[in-house]
Amino acid sequence: MFQNPVLVVGDVMLDRHVHGQVRRISPEAPVPVVSLLGEVQTPGGAGNVAAGLAGLGCRVTLAGLIGADAEGAQLRQVLASKGVERLAFVEHPDLTTVTKTRILSDTHQQLLRLDRDGDRGRFAALDQLLLDHVLPLIDDQSAVVLADYEKGVITPRVAREIIGRCRRRGVPCVVDPKKADFSVYAEATVVTPNLMEAERAIGRALPDDETVGRAADQLRDRLRTDAMLITRGPEGMTLSAAGDVHHVPSQTRDVADVTGAGDTVVAVLAACLGSGRPILESCRIANAAAGIAVSHPGTYVVQAAELEAAWQGLSPKILNRNAAQRRLAEARRRGRKVVFTNGCFDLLHAGHLACLEGAKRLGDLLVVGLNSDSSVQGLKGDARPVIGQSNRASLLAGLACVDVVVVFDEETPVSLIELFEPDVLVKGGDYTVDQIAGADVVLRRGGQVVALPLVPGLSTTAILDRKARA
Repeated sequence: MFQNPVLVVGDVMLDRHVHGQVRRISPEAPVPVVSLLGEVQTPGGAGNVAAGLAGLGCRVTLAGLIGADAEGAQLRQVLASKGVERLAFVEHPDLTTVTKTRILSDTHQQLLRLDRDGDRGRFAALDQLLLDHVLPLIDDQSAVVLADYEKGVITPRVAREIIGRCRRRGVPCVVDPKKADFSVYAEATVVTPNLMEAERAIGRALPDDETVGRAADQLRDRLRTDAMLITRGPEGMTLSAAGDVHHVPSQTRDVADVTGAGDTVVAVLAACLGSGRPILESCRIANAAAGIAVSHPGTYVVQAAELEAAWQGLSPKILNRNAAQRRLAEARRRGRKVVFTNGCFDLLHAGHLACLEGAKRLGDLLVVGLNSDSSVQGLKGDARPVIGQSNRASLLAGLACVDVVVVFDEETPVSLIELFEPDVLVKGGDYTVDQIAGADVVLRRGGQVVALPLVPGLSTTAILDRKARA
């Protein structure tokens, strides 16, 4: 969807998510005992913005300050795993890499967070060294992001010099602000406070669209920015640009976790502005991306394919096999159980729904492999399918129990099963395990294969036969 170069400068962090089971209270103190199951490491702060840009296809460069420590080395590794390989880090032995460690139960409940924040004064003392790394890079960028989490990297001097260079070179500069005083971000292209940050900056509560719009106008005028975008969670976004105020309603989704939604907005805004899109269209695309991000637990990196589908009005649940593989790998790293089933799903009926709901109850994430039109014709004859694959995929994606839909052309889904490595393989019907395509693949990995009974008298073929006789 995007291929333009974008530079991110800001507070880079290592996020650790330690997962475990809680079954008892410690006899030593009234605290839960966590039996460790595993650990997931992800880039946080400016690193998450950079990962979001990489997920969109941008050629992203990330600049920041890290320590010459184990956490800094781990951060480099997790950034590379997310496709962020161009690093302009200042690494110094006197610094400590900012790290946040979250302890979570097997129900994804956060029990504790341990922060290792480094030393803000030491970070600030290296601002000239950081600028020496960053300023020469700006001329080759389509956009620049200042990701300020108030850990000491974005000093007033760093902000002013980067914004000034961007302004002189005509490079859009997007700022995610955390400072109480927004004046350091003056003359940026767009500043993106959330509602609480905007209220703090303006000095009063903003209870409705009208007051938020006036505040956005006032902040834009005061800072001499091209635009001011106030993100408002479930209320959407409010944009002030070119003397006009626009309220962009949120995308209606089941919200699983709002963590990282602001990073998603900033990343998509930068990608869009860097590719020449107008600011209002860029905000609407960013809003769609935020809707995708919050529908997933944890910090989620929105992929280009799912954003493009959502922007075209399609469900972001419909993915190609590569995007689906990335989604499932991330879910598995978070300890989620993946269930796979497949079928033609021509004339979706109650029997299909019963099978899909039964499959979802066997795990956390249900993936449906959908036979393409050519695959259905090969299996059922030239008169089928009755409904085309895009419509069948949309109908499946509209079901709450379905998390991912992937269309395949082969007669069987074995190649998908080999790629996705599901924990549970489900098929509806009177099958024995040896008759289910891909069962041997799942069983070899220690997975489970389940045949769910069909609803008597309900099948697409039977429905079509009755219609033909009527």
